[in-house]
Amino acid sequence: MGPLCVGLVVLAACSSGSKPGGSATVPAAAATAASTTTADPWAVPSTITPAYIDRVLAELNHIDGEAFRDARAHNAVTPTYITDEESIRASPNEVQLREDLVNKDVAIHWAGVTNVPGDRRMTVMSILTAPRPCVLAAVSVDFAPITVGAPQKYPPWYVALVPRTSSDVNSTHWALADDGFEPGGGAPTPGHACAVS
Repeated sequence: MGPLCVGLVVLAACSSGSKPGGSATVPAAAATAASTTTADPWAVPSTITPAYIDRVLAELNHIDGEAFRDARAHNAVTPTYITDEESIRASPNEVQLREDLVNKDVAIHWAGVTNVPGDRRMTVMSILTAPRPCVLAAVSVDFAPITVGAPQKYPPWYVALVPRTSSDVNSTHWALADDGFEPGGGAPTPGHACAVS
């Protein structure tokens, strides 16, 4: 994965192209595997829309929020934190980045973080070209529910989603392969953003 940066309140880390678009099509096999039953509220549609991604991101950010609240309450990276983050992150590297951020927050006594953090909010601005079955999107991100005072300003934010088998924790069929911003402020390289290492 490239050097995409992620920010969490007072902390920052890095991500890894770009072509505005209104939807993305996933291969029939990926869509069919997740949508074999109409009872599945997270069934993957054949055409991925911004509204669908917004709904998936809201759920992933809620799971991330639950993990972060548990770490904040216990002043440490907890087994619950790791379990939740592993359910929504596509690689051990992504989980480790988040763990490192929490450890930094612990070290600075949660400066700038509210006692009971809320869920960060994301809204898709555009869907970018990406290698299938990855979905790459430029998003607006709001950390206000997490911060004390005005949240830090970040460069443009991007997320890359890759298919994931649903679990008891994450039933969306997606995991974050990338979640953050480029140090230079541009769009990530799709191949790097979507890579799972």
